[in-house]
Amino acid sequence: PPDALLFDLDGTLLDSERLWEAAQQDTMAYFGQTWTSEDQAHAIGGPLERVVSHIASRTGGEPGHVARILVSEIEHRCATQAAHWLPGARELLVEAQQAGIPTAIVSNSWRVLLDLLVQNMDIQPDITVSSTEVEEPKPHPEPFLLACQQLGADPVGSWVIEDSTTGAKAGLAAGCHVLAVGPAVSALSHPRLLHVPTLDEVSLSLLGRDGIQDT
Repeated sequence: PPDALLFDLDGTLLDSERLWEAAQQDTMAYFGQTWTSEDQAHAIGGPLERVVSHIASRTGGEPGHVARILVSEIEHRCATQAAHWLPGARELLVEAQQAGIPTAIVSNSWRVLLDLLVQNMDIQPDITVSSTEVEEPKPHPEPFLLACQQLGADPVGSWVIEDSTTGAKAGLAAGCHVLAVGPAVSALSHPRLLHVPTLDEVSLSLLGRDGIQDT
């Protein structure tokens, strides 16, 4: 079995990307612009600083002002709207825990926001790592390496589960295997990367310590 499973949160475990997208739409509207599908593709996976820089460049807004508006919008949504499990996500987390495999959520969200979202979950991972605890967020490998260190897991034997190219690249850079979920990561190709359309029907039998097992 894998040494550890390291899950992204937004868009991988929970459908919270829709909260982010709504907050980004409203922030753009505040500055008189429209949030497009191209903007969303650029922003998916974060980190916040990249999204703020993008909105500032699109609107001419001062980055500090953009950040304050966006942070207040997303924190309000996460505090007032429930985010729900994505298909198969809860089942895979439960299966890993029942098998005694360490689990983590590794997110580019900051600590306050990550904690707000994790409160929505009736099953908790062993640890959570936010962008607040690292010098370099994804696509840098540091968040996943920190999670492995805290879990006492070997990155080479661990699996990262991600729905964005930002996160998938971070997982590969950390030396992990990557389960790439959904269309945003479909263009990526790597010997340690496996594509699935959703986590529905994904089970531990698909994920070995040394790569993809025969099914």
